[in-house]
Amino acid sequence: MQAPDAQSADGQTIELAVPGGAPVKLTGRDLARLPAIEQEVAFQTSQGLSRARYGGVLLWNVLEANHALATAGHHDELRQIFSVTGRDGYRIVFSVGEIAPDFGNRAMMIATEADGRPLAGLRLIVPGDRRGARSVRDVVGIEVR
Repeated sequence: MQAPDAQSADGQTIELAVPGGAPVKLTGRDLARLPAIEQEVAFQTSQGLSRARYGGVLLWNVLEANHALATAGHHDELRQIFSVTGRDGYRIVFSVGEIAPDFGNRAMMIATEADGRPLAGLRLIVPGDRRGARSVRDVVGIEVR
């Protein structure tokens, strides 16, 4: 897999809101600077089983690279939550502990492609979920608290 393309997902950007800071606009170029990953993911949808090999970047790496995680005290990041919002207003909330490498280590990713083809919009993929309801399409915002 190649690094996420700066032009992938129709040039879509994600607004990342971090505690105590101004929102950051993340572009495909920003994502391309992070290590690329691929994951085979399957989950049930209202139309049946969806299975694809997604490519993109780990959400943990996105948050860490943009200094969105609390680091002042012992395991402060475990007190944080984040929400992911799609273009249609669909929003899901998670605990940072779910994706922290030393704890839940869930490899949530911002996908830019599926089965080698660019996605129409950036997508949060939540591997391991039996249902796809937490995989947010057309991600436009991430807020960390």
